[in-house]
Amino acid sequence: MKFWNHAAGEPWAITETALNNILTIASRQAVPGFLPPTALAHPCASNESIEAVSAKLGRDLDNTYVTEVRDGVAVIPVVGPLFRYANLFTAISGASSYEVLAKDFNSALEDPDVHSIVLDIDSPGGEVNGCAEFANMIYESRGTKSIIAYASGDAASGAYWIASACDQIIASETSLLGSIGVVAVYRDSNDQNVLEIVSSQSPYKRLDPNSDDGKSRLQSRIDDLASVFIDSIAKHRGVDPPTVLKEFGGGDVFVGKNAIRSGLADDVGSLENIIQQQINNQNPAKLRGSSFLALEDSMMTDKTRKTEDAESHTLSLETLKANYPQLVEAIQSETAASTQQQAAQQGIQQERERIGAIVSSEAAKGREQLAQHLAFSTDMTVDMALATLNASPVKTEVPSTATNTGFEQVMATVNNPAIEPDAPEQETDDEEAVAKRIAQFSNGGAV
Repeated sequence: MKFWNHAAGEPWAITETALNNILTIASRQAVPGFLPPTALAHPCASNESIEAVSAKLGRDLDNTYVTEVRDGVAVIPVVGPLFRYANLFTAISGASSYEVLAKDFNSALEDPDVHSIVLDIDSPGGEVNGCAEFANMIYESRGTKSIIAYASGDAASGAYWIASACDQIIASETSLLGSIGVVAVYRDSNDQNVLEIVSSQSPYKRLDPNSDDGKSRLQSRIDDLASVFIDSIAKHRGVDPPTVLKEFGGGDVFVGKNAIRSGLADDVGSLENIIQQQINNQNPAKLRGSSFLALEDSMMTDKTRKTEDAESHTLSLETLKANYPQLVEAIQSETAASTQQQAAQQGIQQERERIGAIVSSEAAKGREQLAQHLAFSTDMTVDMALATLNASPVKTEVPSTATNTGFEQVMATVNNPAIEPDAPEQETDDEEAVAKRIAQFSNGGAV
């Protein structure tokens, strides 16, 4: 009865069908009138050994999942009902445990050779206990590496809780997403096989779902858990809780494209395409040249491959944008960077030519200082600069005709004496008079 006690004592974020299967396995000795008819017909609805049940289910007891890494993309399977810990329950029912998933996720996160993580989800959900913690671990890891959730089958209830924490949710065309809510199963107090004595100081330790008070308290407990679920979805998807309540199905599930329209998913795709896109995002140059032919061929129908019409083998820009948006963006970014670099180099060369044409022009002769100013300090065109130079006067240098000696420089600082005759100068002097005046000045003015 341990399995049944566990199943009946836990709140679940899981679909109805999956929960019925778990309860069937848990009972192993079905209680008529309690389990649904489908559960009573299950091979586990008898008191058989674990090994016998496993054989009937066709599954190994070990039931381990291995993370696959492909060119830096780690693919982690999230399969079957979800439980907090790995146990015989997970082994028999083909389930997964948050414990193992968290270890696999952390390993991929810390592996330097892994650049992207893909959760390959096909699960109806599972226990609430542990689901919020694992989802929050994923959400807090955003930005470290690319984290993609792929709903290959169902991504319902607790499984969708996990998916919503990823950077992006990709759905297959037939996958089911949603079932946002919490459910719990309680044993009937009239079950004759159960006898419990509860302490009188704790009247609410064992609530009776058949009483109004007990049912109300149990309902409040489940609603509180559902509020945590809804608030987490709102945070992960970037919307408010009322939007989740109104647009996300109210517990219903959506198929493929309808899930996208309602905001539960981001795109429709396949696991192989997701892996290839993550690889391409790390090295978009791989898709150039011959890789374009491979992309083109992958988009051809059988009919297109057989035709020799050249137009059928041409990839339009619209097709590339629709099917390979990240590739187009990477190519456009690289092209823009290359164009910008070429433009910069061309601008440098043009500026060098402009400067050279100005400073080495005929008009710059005799106007060298002005020519350098126009070339280096303005953005004038060559024609404008030459016109300015031609309209400016030419600077001329006046050559020096004499060189002053040291004696001449000293004499220039001495005042010349005023030499004047004592008597009025006669109109004519004979040789004797001139000689007398010279002799007079030579003797200090006395004869």
